[in-house]
Order: sequence, then structure tokens, then C-alpha cells
Amino acid sequence: MINLLISLIITWTDIFEGIGHFFLWMFKGVRFLGQFPNVLISTFIIGLLAYWTLRLSRYKKEAQRNGTIE
Repeated sequence: MINLLISLIITWTDIFEGIGHFFLWMFKGVRFLGQFPNVLISTFIIGLLAYWTLRLSRYKKEAQRNGTIE
């Protein structure tokens, strides 16, 4: 009976080791992907910055045309 109770006790070490094993299992594919996620995210951010810069220039031209605040 006591051995059963001792085996049911979960320690913080068990919890953190379980989390670590989960992340090791989950990120096995990251090594396979290589630099692709980095390139994809960087390209996405650069595209958004370029889009926002073009929008800002349009807003500035419109503000100059209407005589409103730039």
C-alpha cells in the first residue's frame, strides 16, 4: 500500500522532465526544416515593412493634396 502511494507522488522534477521530453519530441522536425522558417519569417516581415512604407507615402501624398496634417 505504501509503495503504491509513493509511486503515485509526482514531484516537480517529474513535471519539468515531462515538459522537456514533450518539447524534444515536438521539435524533432525543426532540425529537418533547417533555415526555412527563418527565411520565411524574415521575408514576411520585410514584405510587411515595404507595404507599410508604400501606404505611408500614399497617406503623405493625400495629406499634401488635401492640405491636411502630414
